[in-house]
Amino acid sequence: MTASSGLFGREIYTPTKLAARVQESFDQEIGSVWVEGEISELSLPPSGHAYFCLKDGQSRLKAVMWKGRRSYAGSALSEGLTVLARGRLAVYAPRGEFQLVADYLEPRGEGALRLAFEKLKAQLEREGLFDPGRKRPLPFWPRRVAVVSSPVGAAVRDFIQTARARMPGADICLYPVRVQGDGAAAEIAEALADLNAWGGFDLIVITRGGGSLSDLWAFNEEAVVRAVAASRTPTLAAIGHSTDLSLAELAADHRAITPTAAAEAVFRDRAALLHHVDGLRAALARSLYGMLELRRERLEAARRRLSRGLTGALLDRRYRFEYLLQRLERFEGRLERDRQHLLALHDRLGRAMRGRLAAQAHRLEKAAVRLHDLSPENVLRRGYALVTRGPGAKPVASAASLAVGEEVSVRLADGAFTSVITNIESRS
Repeated sequence: MTASSGLFGREIYTPTKLAARVQESFDQEIGSVWVEGEISELSLPPSGHAYFCLKDGQSRLKAVMWKGRRSYAGSALSEGLTVLARGRLAVYAPRGEFQLVADYLEPRGEGALRLAFEKLKAQLEREGLFDPGRKRPLPFWPRRVAVVSSPVGAAVRDFIQTARARMPGADICLYPVRVQGDGAAAEIAEALADLNAWGGFDLIVITRGGGSLSDLWAFNEEAVVRAVAASRTPTLAAIGHSTDLSLAELAADHRAITPTAAAEAVFRDRAALLHHVDGLRAALARSLYGMLELRRERLEAARRRLSRGLTGALLDRRYRFEYLLQRLERFEGRLERDRQHLLALHDRLGRAMRGRLAAQAHRLEKAAVRLHDLSPENVLRRGYALVTRGPGAKPVASAASLAVGEEVSVRLADGAFTSVITNIESRS
């Protein structure tokens, strides 16, 4: 790309040509670059492209990821996430700006941990490990409590001091583990398995002090979360001092914000509890005395009412019994009258049915005689004949339908013969 020559041999560029020259320099001298920064001003329009900025403490770089490369970003394309972006620098000539055309993104630092956290959280949540329905209550008065923590940290010291102050002589067993760094998750999971295998504990407390997401990461490892969820002994987790929950806390039966709060939740204040019990004992005694006095007064009143009302009640029962006996006698008499009436109706119904059947039988006999007289056989015996013709032996009903020379069949009462028509006489 060359510029035009001007006065005194100076190179003169137009904005478009200069942008092309800068783009050429980018392509030849810089090429593909890796840039680390935090995503901000993320815009995801319907076109499918992604527009955002990469920023650090001092500068910001505009960037774009075209629709066809979005699949290479995955979940790393999120507002506020620190990422490592690969791409090439490009000049956007209409605005005179340059930007990074990214073709790949991957999370960095705590951003990567946060993505891993959310992915594992979603998986274990689908499996039901965080279901509130599986949570068990804390023991009201635990006899033995196991603590899984670092033996040199402030967390276990705060827990034990608070427990001793609230419940002198509390039976606490410390299972020492690393709570940060390589191998910490394996030690915590093994501690939970051992304590459940040994048995004899009413509660297992898992605790450590605060820290960053990476410091607390051992409590987000899948092995630890599953060990907490699988514990046959109820669990309480007090991890960190932030509002962000670890996955171990989500899987535990209960959670406390600090080790001190955990000890306060587990061990009840003995002095306060004894004072409360004394108050309850006095209140119970007063309640029982009042209740007994009320029952005594009610019993005495009932005795007086019973004494006054016993004679009247017996007389009332006697009068009622005599009244019911009279009603029963009247009912028996009415029942006998109804029975006699029913027998008379039954006799009348029998006579009526027999008369009706005799009349119907007589009518049926007369109809049978008439039907017999009208049968074709009796008609033929009285001298009549049945004339038929044709293959179907169709009856001849009219002389006008016959022709001279036609052959017909004639049936009589005792036989039949064939005849040929020689003459036809019709009646008009």
